[in-house]
Amino acid sequence: MANDGRRREGVYVYDMVAGAPRAPAVWGSLVRSKTYREKNKVAEQPRRSERRSVSGAEGNVGAAAALLQVKVLASDMPGFMQLHAFRCARTTFDALDKFSSKHMAFTIKKEFDNVYGPAWHCIVGSSFGSFVTHSTGCFLYFSMEKIYILLFKTKVERALLDQV
Repeated sequence: MANDGRRREGVYVYDMVAGAPRAPAVWGSLVRSKTYREKNKVAEQPRRSERRSVSGAEGNVGAAAALLQVKVLASDMPGFMQLHAFRCARTTFDALDKFSSKHMAFTIKKEFDNVYGPAWHCIVGSSFGSFVTHSTGCFLYFSMEKIYILLFKTKVERALLDQV
């Protein structure tokens, strides 16, 4: 590839420099050129004031969980669905004057049924046992304060009609 003098923004170009100390005998000595930002001294954009928003943490589930005070105990679910569950659980919990595990489970289940299709199940409480079969990629068990939430989806199959 010939060097025609054009350089892309943010790309380093290595030039062979004659007379510089040589590291490998074949390649000569390489010197890194300056990037566009280094040459033109482009100032970094000032950061906005820090806000407590989960939407900025879409790529990092751990950061969102810490922000919402959620601890993931077991998961087989994509990050965006986990964030949806965390938000739904936190907003429902904060909106209730008197805590009701039944109301919280109902709200989370209906939200996931509407957004991701039917057959979601939600169990909310401080002490329960479970042994469930779930669809691949649709299982989340997390805690929020002293409440444990189990959310999973099962496969829906139509009942076979009796054949005469």
